[in-house]
Amino acid sequence: MDIRKRIDVFWPYLHAIPEPAFREMKTSAFVAEVLRKAGYEVQEKVGGTTGVVGVLDSGRPGPVAAVRSDMDCLLFKQEDGTEKAVHACGHDGHMTTVLTVAEWLAEEGLPCGKVKILFQPAEEIGKGALAMTDAGAVDDVDYLFGLHLMPNDMARKGEIIPQISWTACTLIEAEVRGKAAHGSQPHLGVNAIDVGAAIVNAVNALHSDPLLGGNVKTTRFQGGSGSLNAICDKVNLGFDLRSTSNEEMLVLRQKVRDIIVNTAKVYGAEADSHIVGTCPAAEADANLLPLVQEVIVNVLGQKALLPVKAITVGEDFNFFKQERPQLKTVDMGVGCNLTPCLHDPAMTYDRYALEGAVKVIHELVLRVLQERQ
Repeated sequence: MDIRKRIDVFWPYLHAIPEPAFREMKTSAFVAEVLRKAGYEVQEKVGGTTGVVGVLDSGRPGPVAAVRSDMDCLLFKQEDGTEKAVHACGHDGHMTTVLTVAEWLAEEGLPCGKVKILFQPAEEIGKGALAMTDAGAVDDVDYLFGLHLMPNDMARKGEIIPQISWTACTLIEAEVRGKAAHGSQPHLGVNAIDVGAAIVNAVNALHSDPLLGGNVKTTRFQGGSGSLNAICDKVNLGFDLRSTSNEEMLVLRQKVRDIIVNTAKVYGAEADSHIVGTCPAAEADANLLPLVQEVIVNVLGQKALLPVKAITVGEDFNFFKQERPQLKTVDMGVGCNLTPCLHDPAMTYDRYALEGAVKVIHELVLRVLQERQ
């Protein structure tokens, strides 16, 4: 397998056709065609959208190992009000890596068991993994491998983090409804700005176990767009919640929603909230980690192996483990000289750094099939 040659085939095309969540039409058609030509049995529109699953069956009993890639891009507002689609989170690199691994495994053949290749939509909005899981894509899977390109401050080219400890996150929107009145008669109204400020102060007073890293930030406060001598009757709020613990996240989430409703009542206003998006914290299989570390060292050398690292970002890969606890999962971080950072429209990285990730994932799949049969 000429890995660099395959990278030069896959990456430029995928990089040039960024598509947002649940609209990955060209992308999903391309990866499906590559898998089909390689000899996989391919299922498209998995989860009712753009999900793709390829299955390679050895015909011999054994475990089922799966490799997952996300497909969607990010949208950035332009000065003229339009949106520009950009692969600013490295999903073009994830797809390139997984497609190359898939072709390599098909060329060599499997010792036993099956391999499933998962191309998942809508990671950026935290809904793609759930769509794939609900469709049964991982019901028969024993091992699930994922990867994510990492910024330079976490990993450089030639280095791999054997497991990323992603953080649980929840995004909440709220609407506070007061009562409009003339500014000269505030007693006849209910100022939604006052209520919103009280909610923010109450949320800021929340405390949690410092060892779990729980925190809540107010990220939106919008209201008072009318006349300056009018009492504001509506405010929109937004909150970002983070924690290293899935259990604490559930507690924080409920506390914030209770504060929103109950604080509004005290002021004679009404309020409601809804969860816009959420991702669970990583719950990787500790028994699989030593194998991943061993393979990284064997394939790329000791210098390539980095420690397990925690990151305050969410990743919907973790829904697979949460929804199917029997899965043995690992989500690796791949160094690739990525600058300036993830989710920057000017983000760049060395695509040839994907070669090491291809070799490691290829070897991992073969090892779990051979040793766990």
